[in-house]
This record gives sequence, structure tokens and C-alpha cells, in this order.
Amino acid sequence: MVATHLHNDTVVNVAQLLKARVGTVRTVIVHLDDLALDQDLEARNLEAGLTFTRIASGILVSGEVTVTSPQVCARCLTEFEGTYVESFEAEYWPSIDVFTGLPLPGPTDDEIFVIDENHQLDLREILRQVAILAQPIRPVCGPDCPGFQSLLPNSEDIADARLAVLQALLDDRAD
Repeated sequence: MVATHLHNDTVVNVAQLLKARVGTVRTVIVHLDDLALDQDLEARNLEAGLTFTRIASGILVSGEVTVTSPQVCARCLTEFEGTYVESFEAEYWPSIDVFTGLPLPGPTDDEIFVIDENHQLDLREILRQVAILAQPIRPVCGPDCPGFQSLLPNSEDIADARLAVLQALLDDRAD
């Protein structure tokens, strides 16, 4: 099976797939250099390997998205580029019948996307949502991250004189 490759584009014409039998599969590879996720959040080098499957109600898009985005480490506050992977499935319904050209009723579920009147399926919104979901809540720059403790002076160097009596009791007990 030959895959369709999209570079910095998210629109796919699915008219032929909508005319195909249920179960027909088409593969699409998407690469986006940049994708705005929110006002202050941007993804870079988004790669998506997608499978379009013809279903009775429209098209099921499933696949895996790999996205790189700038992050700030939650432990040490260092800026770094993080790469994350997320899988998803999304349903797209046609707005126009591909055989008759008549309008079709829209989906009642907000989770279902709509294919436009030219049978163009736009992946931008689902890729944006999946890229946002791939972002970690508490990003960490790496397994060797020392955390904020590395920014603090050594705890042995800072001794509160008021606690010296307790330290002496602990030292006596240890002996």
C-alpha cells in the first residue's frame, strides 16, 4: 500500500475513500515543522503516521503522533526540548453525501469532526489536540536532573543555632 505524504499540510481529499467499501484503508504520513498549540505553546517537528479506515458513518483516523516542544523542567527550571508520543483515534463524518451531493445531518457528538463540503478532511485540529495531550504535566529534563536542591547550599553548612541542643542529644544517643 502506498502512503500519502503531507509536508506542512494537514488537508486530505477523502472523496475516493468515501466512495470505497467499508473497511478500506488508506495510510497518511504527516510532517509539520511548526504547529501552534496555544497562544504561548508551540510544537516543532510533528510527525504522525495515520491510518484512515472507511467506516459506515464516515472515516476513522487512527495513529501515533510524535511531537517536540520547548519545556521548562519542573525540578530545576532548565529550558529543554522534549519529545513525546501519543496515540489517538478520531471519527470524521461527511457533511455532503459523496454520491448525491446532498447535505447530511451533522454529528450530535462534539467529539466527532466534520469533513467539509469539498470532501476535504483537515487534520490540524486533531493533531493540535493530541499534541497538547502529549505534553507532560510536570516535564523533567532527564533522569539525571538534580532538581532544585542543587541550587540550595549544602544543608550541613546551614545550622540553626537553636537546634544545636537537639543535634547534641541525637549525637549522644548515637554513641
